[in-house]
Amino acid sequence: MHWIVQEDFLLGKPGWADLIDTLIRFGVEHTFHRVTPRSGELVPGPSVLHANVFCYGSYSMRHVATRFQWKPGIFDLYQQDFEQQRAYWGGEMLNHHAVVCDLASATCEGDTVFVRPVADTKSFTGKLFERREFEDWKRRACDLGNALPDSPSLKADTLVQVCDPVEIHAEYRCWIVKGKVVTCSVYRRGGLAFFSDEVDERVVAYAQDRVAEWQPHEAFVLDVCDTPAGMRVVEINTINCSALYAANVQRLVGALEGAFSENLFG
Repeated sequence: MHWIVQEDFLLGKPGWADLIDTLIRFGVEHTFHRVTPRSGELVPGPSVLHANVFCYGSYSMRHVATRFQWKPGIFDLYQQDFEQQRAYWGGEMLNHHAVVCDLASATCEGDTVFVRPVADTKSFTGKLFERREFEDWKRRACDLGNALPDSPSLKADTLVQVCDPVEIHAEYRCWIVKGKVVTCSVYRRGGLAFFSDEVDERVVAYAQDRVAEWQPHEAFVLDVCDTPAGMRVVEINTINCSALYAANVQRLVGALEGAFSENLFG
């Protein structure tokens, strides 16, 4: 495939150097582009002579991928929101008890509240808020004309899931390609960022069991966690715009190429 890569997407973050090294080392065709926020326009514009293209960068690139009919382009999960995940995985979801409502209707009943977008649109990052912090954040998003530089698309009518916080021991990211867990990474432990490729087999087995029950797309990211009640599903994410953490990037690129690269010469 030709890889369209947003040049500053994860620059300096874990996995970025491994991705670039892998593309170069194995001769995977790729180009770097700046991406215009919201519209997803590429600068410079693409000059690919075929449609077998994989995009890696911000979620807005889906617009360009659709316009050029790139395949696979973006494995878009917009329709597979939290409600869809809860319908399939039920009590396996960490926040299966969450209330879904628009941001304007969201409330903090206790001292703290956890809020996350319902759809995988990257409108904001899920977060645990203290009551006063939440009320100020909500006011700025709803009443002051999107006065949140880090979340410009967040609006009063954005659907969110709201719930009481749940204790989490560790969180893991699993990359799924064609129904198989191809690599995993720890990304948080004890509430702190922690990146490691040392992932227990029970985590891999749990993720694979969930994938056997339901797959939202041919390739996606599944975040799971370890809690006092056992393993649970945190959320799914679009594989094209998910942080790499300590993933085995060579294995991931190989799996994507093996599954979706087309023979363009017969």
